[in-house]
Amino acid sequence: MPTTDESSTLPLRGALPYLLIFAGLFFVNFASRVILGPFLPMIEIEFGISHTQAGGLFLPISLGMSISMVLSSIAARLLRHRGAILLSTFAIGLTMIAVSRAPNMPLLRLYLLLMGMAGGLYFPSAISAITSILEHRHWGKGLAVHELAPNAAFIVIPALGAILAEVVSWRTVFAGFGVLGLCMGVLFIIKGRGGEQRGQTPSPAMIFQEVLLRPAFWGLALLFSLAIAASFGPYSMLSLYLIDEVHMDVERANMVLMASRMAGPLVALTSGIIVDRIGARATAALSLGLTGTLTACLGLFSDWGLIAAAIGQPILAVCFFPAGLTAVSLAFPDRVRNIAVSFIVPVAVLLGSGLTPPALGWFGDRGDFAGGFVWLGVLITAGVLPLKFMRFSKRD
Repeated sequence: MPTTDESSTLPLRGALPYLLIFAGLFFVNFASRVILGPFLPMIEIEFGISHTQAGGLFLPISLGMSISMVLSSIAARLLRHRGAILLSTFAIGLTMIAVSRAPNMPLLRLYLLLMGMAGGLYFPSAISAITSILEHRHWGKGLAVHELAPNAAFIVIPALGAILAEVVSWRTVFAGFGVLGLCMGVLFIIKGRGGEQRGQTPSPAMIFQEVLLRPAFWGLALLFSLAIAASFGPYSMLSLYLIDEVHMDVERANMVLMASRMAGPLVALTSGIIVDRIGARATAALSLGLTGTLTACLGLFSDWGLIAAAIGQPILAVCFFPAGLTAVSLAFPDRVRNIAVSFIVPVAVLLGSGLTPPALGWFGDRGDFAGGFVWLGVLITAGVLPLKFMRFSKRD
């Protein structure tokens, strides 16, 4: 955990304006990762690409993010956490504007890679910065305020897709978010607080001996990959599926996508209670099993059954993450816990959000998006099996 000077920390009410600025920064950061989804149909038409190629656009974002998350401690050590946050935010703004002006697919992929690299620098430094300004007893509540941002992005982005798809180009939306990112960076310089400490860089020996060589690391990386695939895969390709195979209009498809994320903020704030009641292993098993079932239902059901599955699936998927992070806390000692997270998450992001969309797109190109969702659901449900054999602590 980051160290703080208790004399300079604030109670929750005093820190709230700064927390809201961090939430704004995280909103733009997370929006850069998910904004493609609702606008993929427009991008497909403009560039004349297949569903597989469209889904493949998430791969450079995930690859860039994974690389920069692994290297984020170096940026935090050289620039301090505040400097790393500013570099990330301004770079996201500039690269989103660059994406909006990409004239061809090679440059679009390059700009998306750079955008992903920019985004990956933010999260580790933001957590350290937030905890540096808050009294220890308010850390959980402060981080909960910060975590509202991605849930808000999952709602706002599809809403914009539904409202703006017939009005403006996807390029205008990207450019608008790029400008918003630059404005948030300026706001953080003027009004933001926190992140003055430098990051710590772990030694290679510690990384290998205490993280990578632990069997729990690879098991948790697999489970997080499945959970991110469950959360991000359907979100990224659902609009294409509903428009191309279910024959919904663009507005209704994006409204379904938005509705599927409406309960996200509430679930994010309450799912930790479930973990405390029944434990990390049981919560993770229930989340993966039920999420996998509803993911398969996206391909098996139609009409209102399909819409019900689309709304219920992400609610259950979100429940995994408090359980997963609790499992990480049990599996790794304090001194290497943050290092474990910084390696587990990039692996999971690359596999879960980088490879799942193009895999679903491959099925879509064969006129079988539904089959892709069924197989993804089977794979996610199978993640329950290794949970039985994994040890998170000596008490297991």
